[in-house]
Amino acid sequence: MKLAKKIIAGLFVLSLFVLYIIIYAVPSVTGALTQTEVLQYGNLKATDDATCYFVRSERVYGAIRAGSINYYVGDAVHVKRGTRILDVAYFAQSSANEESEYSGIINRLGDDQVLLADFISEFNGITSYYIDGYENYFTPETMRGLKYSEVSRLDAGPVNVVRDSTAKGEPLYKICDNREWFMVCWVDAGNVSKYVRDKSVAVELPAGEVKATIVDIIEDGDRWLIILRTNRYYEDFSRVRSAPATVTTSNYSGIIIRNESIAAKGDDIGVYVKTKSGTYIFKPVKIITTDGQNSLVEVSYYYDDGNRVDTVNIYDEILKTPSHD
Repeated sequence: MKLAKKIIAGLFVLSLFVLYIIIYAVPSVTGALTQTEVLQYGNLKATDDATCYFVRSERVYGAIRAGSINYYVGDAVHVKRGTRILDVAYFAQSSANEESEYSGIINRLGDDQVLLADFISEFNGITSYYIDGYENYFTPETMRGLKYSEVSRLDAGPVNVVRDSTAKGEPLYKICDNREWFMVCWVDAGNVSKYVRDKSVAVELPAGEVKATIVDIIEDGDRWLIILRTNRYYEDFSRVRSAPATVTTSNYSGIIIRNESIAAKGDDIGVYVKTKSGTYIFKPVKIITTDGQNSLVEVSYYYDDGNRVDTVNIYDEILKTPSHD
């Protein structure tokens, strides 16, 4: 009988211990039963991953006759007008016409390639020996008419044309104007609201970050064409036509609130803040930016039609999901 009582008492103590673990320990580890959270400072970025196409004012130069090539200027070098880029020692007699390995580039360029006998730079710019034949397709004059359905199908991989000799009409080099250049990309309709004309953005590219300005936003079917202008240095500026990029349209620090914690009350949106007495009061908030899951809001107060409105502060304790409480 005493043994049975001891067993029952032990089981009772064990159940109390298990109940304690469930009520106190588990929520403290998992947050499963927590209904509130404390507001903290944080960082909120709005970004899009996209393929950026480089648009430059550039001119391709080719050989008027066949010959051997002697280079004076390397790739991606800034040259002034009047700089001799290379020489071609023309052959006395050209060999029989053969299909050029650059025929695709030549055909795409058409009459836009300049054939020279004297290879002296006509303007200041950056030299490039990487040519794709789309130099007359991606231009500042044509970029607003670009269509995603066409551009996404292009094989726009530049070819390094450095070699010992050239046939007549083959491309030799190009000069790119680096005073101002552009990047174009396409974003889904659901993300276009993050883009505003004349707003600055940061474009993270494989060789580094470039600051740029949004100059145009153009509807293109179910996507939007975004045109960015920059004059910043980029290592591969003259070598590539396209590159994977992350475009950051906003990057703010401040109080971050989960969107699920924001509720509507009449015409206002806000959160429910816990008072010292344990009750909750509604405080309106003003959203500065959002990434779809979290929002960054004004701190302490803001003005609405000239009237001061008190709002949330750091360390305020708010309901996590007021619509469900």
